[in-house]
Amino acid sequence: MSLLVASLVAVLAVWMGACAWTGFQLNIKRFIAVLIIGLGLNMIWMMGWLNAHPLEINALIAQASAVLYGLCAFAAGWFAGRIHRAWVASRVDQSDV
Repeated sequence: MSLLVASLVAVLAVWMGACAWTGFQLNIKRFIAVLIIGLGLNMIWMMGWLNAHPLEINALIAQASAVLYGLCAFAAGWFAGRIHRAWVASRVDQSDV
């Protein structure tokens, strides 16, 4: 794997981690901000290095894919947060035993 591909995969992983973290915290406004930043960086990459036009079908499909990646990461974070909150709520203290 080339250094460029490895760095792009790393950036995608960090971005999806940020989407998952906003889902874990259930912060919709922050998720929208992270999503817009990611879509902007993706469009800059496609227009600057790949010479794609913004309304080209391949660019639109890539943007739609990025939105779905972000939504899936948010949903996974939300689910993990929900499990965490239920786990903490069901904790038994020593005084309850």
